[in-house]
Amino acid sequence: MEAYPGDPYAYMPAGGGKGRFRSMEGILPLILLIVIAFFVLQWLGRIPCIIPIGCGGEANVVVIGTPSPGMISALQSKEARMSGIQYTMNYDQSFITPDMLKNFQVVILQGDPYFDMDTRTAIKDYVDNGGSIIVVGDAGSKHPKYANVAGWAWPSGEGIPVPAELIGEWVGFSDVTYGSGVGILKVGHPIAKGLKKVGVEFKKKSMVWKVVSKGKLLAIVETAEGTYPAIIEGGSGFGKVIYFAYDPGQTPGVLLTTVKYLAGI
Repeated sequence: MEAYPGDPYAYMPAGGGKGRFRSMEGILPLILLIVIAFFVLQWLGRIPCIIPIGCGGEANVVVIGTPSPGMISALQSKEARMSGIQYTMNYDQSFITPDMLKNFQVVILQGDPYFDMDTRTAIKDYVDNGGSIIVVGDAGSKHPKYANVAGWAWPSGEGIPVPAELIGEWVGFSDVTYGSGVGILKVGHPIAKGLKKVGVEFKKKSMVWKVVSKGKLLAIVETAEGTYPAIIEGGSGFGKVIYFAYDPGQTPGVLLTTVKYLAGI
């Protein structure tokens, strides 16, 4: 049939636009597979959480005490945000209540060795009911009214369930040394996920609290005085506890994988 000027079908190829739609139908399954693979890799943690869907959720994190500059930097880093880690501020123990702790997936104790009984009890109940904590150094190991007591388990095992015992704790002081790096012993453990090597060096000489392991030893630290536990895993009730004998802000990669492991993200 002869076409006339303005005829919209004058130059349409045989079969109309069906060929173009058939091409799109062939591409759509491939696009769908790519999208599914992207979210699966996010969920497995193989790639950063760029789109917060399928990343395993988020972890609200709080520090009780005074976090180190390295701790703050790691928790507020781009890597932390992309992993779903949400950190806003730290709290003094006077603000701690059982209801307040329920708002957080991971609670970090750092920078304040003196915890009263109300705080100790609230933290133990939080862990027993399924909460997760990270304890750094001697945080929470002493009591403000009893200068000769230094131990998380006091009194009578009802204190903070830390899988370590400070050397010299029963004479009221914490023995320390200095180290330059840690060696991961459990290379298959989730906290080692993503690390390029099993040994992690500190940015500078770091204080190390001398402790005896009372749980699963995950890493050690070499010092001029010998080898000591660096990272220990334990728990109480339904919750998990990770103890760091050094400031984990010195090894931000290990800190972030630890938070993700405890929060299940």
